[in-house]
Amino acid sequence: MKPEWWPGEEHEAFTEWAVSNGVDTNNVTPARFPGRGLGMMATQKINKGDAVLRVPTKLMIIADSIPTTFTKQFPEDIAVQALLAAYLTHGDAEDLSKWELWRKSWPSRQVFADSMPILWPTVLGGPKWPPSNDKNEDVVDLNKPGFFPPSISGRWNSLNPGPKTRKYELDHQNILPKQVQLLSKAWFDVVAVYPETEWDTFSYHWLIVNTRSFYWIGLGQEAPEDPNDAMGLVPFADYFNHADVARDVKFDENEYVFCATKDYEEGDEVYMNYGSHPNDTLLAEYGFFLDVNEADSVYLDDIVFRDIHTPEQQEDLWLNQYYGNYQVTPHGPCYRTEVAACLSYMKEEDWRNHVLEGMTHGLDEDRSEVTLKRWILAYATEAQATIIALQTAIDNDTTVQAHRQKAETLLRRWEQIRNLCENAAKTVST
Repeated sequence: MKPEWWPGEEHEAFTEWAVSNGVDTNNVTPARFPGRGLGMMATQKINKGDAVLRVPTKLMIIADSIPTTFTKQFPEDIAVQALLAAYLTHGDAEDLSKWELWRKSWPSRQVFADSMPILWPTVLGGPKWPPSNDKNEDVVDLNKPGFFPPSISGRWNSLNPGPKTRKYELDHQNILPKQVQLLSKAWFDVVAVYPETEWDTFSYHWLIVNTRSFYWIGLGQEAPEDPNDAMGLVPFADYFNHADVARDVKFDENEYVFCATKDYEEGDEVYMNYGSHPNDTLLAEYGFFLDVNEADSVYLDDIVFRDIHTPEQQEDLWLNQYYGNYQVTPHGPCYRTEVAACLSYMKEEDWRNHVLEGMTHGLDEDRSEVTLKRWILAYATEAQATIIALQTAIDNDTTVQAHRQKAETLLRRWEQIRNLCENAAKTVST
């Protein structure tokens, strides 16, 4: 009789393949956890610092392992993620056969359709796929209200964003538009070479690479300008689920090694950290979010720039490197946000002296607190308005009811955001 945690025949077969090909599992095994699905389980006590998994790099799927006869068909600027997805879709069947048991262990496309916002229906705010042959046609209708959080969608339901005079790199913001841009370019790059490409198959492989890759650069290679091009698929390591724990991985030309960052008892789930990400990022990139996440946050950029909207004020922020990425965690606003709040009422010369020299002339802590709290509660108002609209849609709109589980996931996330903002506002008022 199989134990309750038994992962299934396909995962047992893949584990046997992995071990026979040199993967050292070091006292972990894939297992099913009630309510959480597949993960990695400790088969005996593991101490912090112990190597729990060693994978020969020759088993990885990386750009360097793809035959040049395949890669040279594509433009030089094709993203590594797109190239790997193209290889999984159109690579030589004999070359790909060595990973057959691994691929059978991967989640189905339906799992992605259920969990990944990039595949969610337009009625919730998702994109319209596949991309049209008209590259100027928007995949996402930015004029249509949606139910995704602003960090994912870049859209608001209850407020108009303030103007921005500068373009800047957004941290954990506008995630879906970025994903759409990447996937759309990948699609056009691949169909230009393989016109018969099926959208469902290619997008499935693109999401496999997106959700199951680990950081990788080859021996002697410099880290690419885009960190998303430093990726590779590591067999067996993709069983690890995410938790807010420290990370301890290392690799060289021979092996990829994962070490325990805490002690585990036999039967415990062993986690790895995918990175310090807010819940909106986890939802958009991996299809889940955490009930408790110390890295969770929201961003007030669009709200801040409603108050700080003159070209002169925004130029001051830009020149002093305080332009955008105004983060709020459950513990309160970041220092960048506090600096911006001062500029909303201080004379510009006083503000510059405050930022550059630490001078306090013109600084009014009470006014700063009022401004910060107002900004944060504006986000809470957006959350409450969306919660009401989403709950109404779940109760009355049959098109939304057809996707109830996804809608309820968004509802739960918006309730988190509202609570985060309300808690952060309380830290300001004290």
